[in-house]
Amino acid sequence: MIGKVLGNRYEIVEKIGSGGMSIVYKARCGLLNRFVAVKVLRPEFTSDENFVKKFRQESQAAASLSHQNIVSIYDVGIDDDIHYIVMEYIEGRTLKQIIREKGRLNPAQAADIAQQICKALVHAHKNHIVHRDIKPHNILVTKDGTAKVTDFGIARAVTSSTVTNTGSVIGSVHYFSPEQARGGYIDEKSDLYSLGIVLYEMVTGRVPFEGESPISIALKHIQETVTPPAEIIDGVPAGLEQIIMKAIQKDPGSRYETAGQMLDDLNAFIKNNDILFETQGFEDKESPTIIMPAVNKGGTEDRTNTNKKAREKNSRQNNKKTIIAIALIIMALIVVGYGGSILVKKLLFVDVVEVPDIIGKTQEEAEAELKKVGLKMEIRDRKSNPEFPAGTIISQHPLGGTENKVTNPVLVILSLGPEKTEVPYLINLSAAEAQAKLQQRGLVDGEITTRPSETVTVGVVMDQSPQPGLMVDEGTPVDLVISSGPEIQQITVPAVVGLDLQTAKTRIQNAGMILGDTYPQESDLVPEGYIIRQSIPPNTMVEKGASIGLWVSTGKKVVPQPVEGTKVLTINLPAGSKDVKVTVKKYQDGVEEIEYQMRHDADEGPLKVAVTGKGQVRVVVLFDDVEQWSETLNFTKEE
Repeated sequence: MIGKVLGNRYEIVEKIGSGGMSIVYKARCGLLNRFVAVKVLRPEFTSDENFVKKFRQESQAAASLSHQNIVSIYDVGIDDDIHYIVMEYIEGRTLKQIIREKGRLNPAQAADIAQQICKALVHAHKNHIVHRDIKPHNILVTKDGTAKVTDFGIARAVTSSTVTNTGSVIGSVHYFSPEQARGGYIDEKSDLYSLGIVLYEMVTGRVPFEGESPISIALKHIQETVTPPAEIIDGVPAGLEQIIMKAIQKDPGSRYETAGQMLDDLNAFIKNNDILFETQGFEDKESPTIIMPAVNKGGTEDRTNTNKKAREKNSRQNNKKTIIAIALIIMALIVVGYGGSILVKKLLFVDVVEVPDIIGKTQEEAEAELKKVGLKMEIRDRKSNPEFPAGTIISQHPLGGTENKVTNPVLVILSLGPEKTEVPYLINLSAAEAQAKLQQRGLVDGEITTRPSETVTVGVVMDQSPQPGLMVDEGTPVDLVISSGPEIQQITVPAVVGLDLQTAKTRIQNAGMILGDTYPQESDLVPEGYIIRQSIPPNTMVEKGASIGLWVSTGKKVVPQPVEGTKVLTINLPAGSKDVKVTVKKYQDGVEEIEYQMRHDADEGPLKVAVTGKGQVRVVVLFDDVEQWSETLNFTKEE
């Protein structure tokens, strides 16, 4: 894949990560000249047409999200059966890598990261997008501590695949909500459960449930009680533990109603680490969270013991209430006698039927299908969805093909159809600005083409389709035409080899080129001042105004010839020296000769010594037989 260009735009530079369903590469966008992350689906998933269709639709929907704590999706495409998503490139590490490195995070840092993730979920849920796979592996943390949630879109597309692909699910099952583990209805509260597990892991350094297989871990999410963080690690603030334990309640109705509520509690804890929240029992859905001032500052152990005693007391009370309720039912049945036996049968023996698949059907069609098997339908919510026409079923619980008691209604979400949005005015914006504006309106990038323009700056939008002001469905692609600047004129490189420099220069200028550097070169064949070769071959097509270099002949190579001659050496004695023996030796053709030898005083001034020779002569100057310096004299002439 390295070096491959996807969509004629994204050049793969290096592999930066991989997962069960995809491989992530760093790539350069040729159009906008920036680095991006490209997530490529593994081949085993691309062969499933339904999976690929849902993957593309969900990724396009997720591309509408624009938030500082969400990794932006720029593009979704296919190139030679390679399905890919183009995302914002983030320099940082995954939260999982940070936890592995540090063991666990301090409560303040954990709360800060959880707060940022929660902000991302608030934005996503507001746009009717549920992540479904919140885990530390999908959280990127930059060097400045900004947390960014990734893999919106792919999570929903792989929901059906992960439950059968144990290689993929093993990383996610630790963070599954109980309803995910059961294959049940999944909504925004499932994301909050997963965030609670992530926060639990940040604080304790471990996940609450481990097992030998994904199935065993999933069962623990459904059946087993979570050990509170304060019983594992000392120093966990009671308020933070309360947030975690509320988020990971097995009953969705006992969790936070919205990501906004959880964010409010995280904000309150960050402002005051000693805060306590009065939950009034996790099962009380109607009770709002009330912030209470901390009354015990005697340490974590006191708070842990108090919480533990409270849980044990609640457990005993609940068990007692259950026993009393069962006893009262038995007594009532004994009193009513035969009628009681009929009641027992009605209570304990309820018909179980197979649930029909009603996803995609209209409300009337769905109700008719369910009525045939004795089931009723309950509309849980109505949401906009570009994939389903208005009035059709988006999702159901239980799923089609599963068994359900006839007394339990089938919960559904009805589609309101795709939301409408106005196409923004994008002309004269940069490509990046236009793409950001499209994301804000819930629209996606369409085909991006370039066109020359003498008036519009390079990289600026000069046309768009659909035109601005039109009302279209969210998720509609908008095509952009980007200016490539003035049209580049191509010219033919002239042949100038063999011409004199001035003629060559004139011909180059007449062709629309610029004479660049010239390089002197000896030649026995080309006369001095004439062109030996040119840097660009003749008849090559280049842009008008291109530069060309020339090699200009300096004529034949000059060979120096040795001649007899005389050269004068100037010798300076050290200041103040007296009676110094000055000797000049010369070495010629391997023979040493004393050219000069006399005694001198420094105050006589510089000495002038004539040296005769032929060719190259090496001379050595000595003071009192100690060498001072040497040099080579050339007695030659050029021919």
